[in-house]
Amino acid sequence: MKKITLALAAVLAAAGAARAATPDTMAADLEKAGFTVGTDTHGQQPPKPVPQPAHPQPGSTWGTHPSQPAHPAHPVHPVNPGHPGYPPPQPGHPAQPWNPGQPTHPVYPPPQPGYPTHPWNPDQPGYPPPYQLQQFRFESGSFVFSSDARRSMENAATALQRAGYTVLEKRSSFSSYTLVFLAPSYLRVEKYNSGSFVFSSDANKAADEFVAAMERQGNVVLERNVSGTSFTVNYLGRGNGYYNQTQTYTSGSFVFGSDAARSLNEAVEALNSLGAIVLEKRLNGTSYTIVFQAQYRLEPQTYASGSFVFGSDAARSMNEAAAALQKVRGLVVMEKRLNGTSYTIGFFSPTRIEPQKYVSGVYTFSSEAQRAAAETAAAFASQGMLILEKNVSGTQFTITYFHPGYYY
Repeated sequence: MKKITLALAAVLAAAGAARAATPDTMAADLEKAGFTVGTDTHGQQPPKPVPQPAHPQPGSTWGTHPSQPAHPAHPVHPVNPGHPGYPPPQPGHPAQPWNPGQPTHPVYPPPQPGYPTHPWNPDQPGYPPPYQLQQFRFESGSFVFSSDARRSMENAATALQRAGYTVLEKRSSFSSYTLVFLAPSYLRVEKYNSGSFVFSSDANKAADEFVAAMERQGNVVLERNVSGTSFTVNYLGRGNGYYNQTQTYTSGSFVFGSDAARSLNEAVEALNSLGAIVLEKRLNGTSYTIVFQAQYRLEPQTYASGSFVFGSDAARSMNEAAAALQKVRGLVVMEKRLNGTSYTIGFFSPTRIEPQKYVSGVYTFSSEAQRAAAETAAAFASQGMLILEKNVSGTQFTITYFHPGYYY
């Protein structure tokens, strides 16, 4: 009987619990446990949202509720080389947008300051010297006065220091001096001895002009020594292999010294227009001598005309011949000398001029010879020839011409 009573009590307790577990109480219990309970559509309230963490964890997304789109935790811009600004600028890299066809890295290795990007030029500053410094010892000649020797020594030491060379020693010994200095090994000490001038004042003036010409070329003058009517100049240069070709021209004898002086000045102007460096110009009475340097070897040549009937005809032909020669590129006329009824022209030319001569037949009248000479000269000129001389003598004429070649 006791067992039946206990079983009946258990059944009644289970039935009471079933009656207490209504939908509302069950939903409340589930919500307390953190679950979301759906309802039917008969006036029920929508479920409450589930709270989300304030910050996403690595690998998670922002919210999973259907009303809120998911936000990835990674950047929204894909890592794509075609996207502007890819790759991100790095220190030392250009800031412009990346172009696959153009490298963004600087050229390797980067140029170092002070290193040349083209073959070495000793005249351009800032280049590392591909040579070694050499010790030079210079012994000057004997001066007439010790004051001149000391002045020359001080000027040379100042010029060396101005050029950037180190002076190790300068020692005066009455009428001479010694200089010891460091300079690039490719330099050489050059010496120039002038000819004899008529007056000592002319020699002094010529020495000053020579020194000025050397300094314009960037050379350092180590000695300027005038002795009587001649002078000597020693200078530091790049040696014979680098220097221009040095040449000397000596004119013939003019009738008057004034004509020689005028011809000398004209020759110097012509050399300067050619770009030559005049080292010495010396007037000796009715003749003169010019020493100069040019960039290439020029060949000295002379043209001597025939004899004209009148001196005026010879003078006119001389000027025409000089004008024709000056049309040749690189040619410089050094002398125009009138000798009565004939003339001589001395010149330097880069090529050999080969004059050709045309001698006409004998005409009946002198007027016919004059007209024929003009027509023949025009015919030669139409073929590119240059006329050196057109000489009519009586009823016959002579025309001297040449072809300028490739130097016209």
